[in-house]
Amino acid sequence: MASDNTLIYLQYLEAHDEDLQDDNESLASLETDDGEDHPPEKIIAEIEAKNGNIWYLVKWKDCPVLRSSWEGRELFNDCPEIWGAWLIEKQKQADGKSKPLDIAAFNKAVLDLEVAESQRRTLRRLRRKAKRVLSTVET
Repeated sequence: MASDNTLIYLQYLEAHDEDLQDDNESLASLETDDGEDHPPEKIIAEIEAKNGNIWYLVKWKDCPVLRSSWEGRELFNDCPEIWGAWLIEKQKQADGKSKPLDIAAFNKAVLDLEVAESQRRTLRRLRRKAKRVLSTVET
């Protein structure tokens, strides 16, 4: 027979599993590498590293903004329209007609997403483990 603590723990995991079932996306679909080719959609920010390299935050087509990644200039050699659109957007930002992306807020949102995904994975793993232990104890 399982202990009261084990039963309480399993009930907790099952109760919180509803939160996981409400997700519109499976964890697998949240992975950055989904096996599909996602071309760049647009540049949404630019930063200069301490060594002088410039990096561009790229929004990928059919991917959420929080899955954007920092890329070098060479990515846009084959995408002149994206590069041109970025130059226009930079000018708008310089003229005060457009607001630049808050990179600190973006980085925090990405970190929060990664932590949430990690917690969901851990919760699922623990729930499976608890069910295995309970099934072994009950037999």
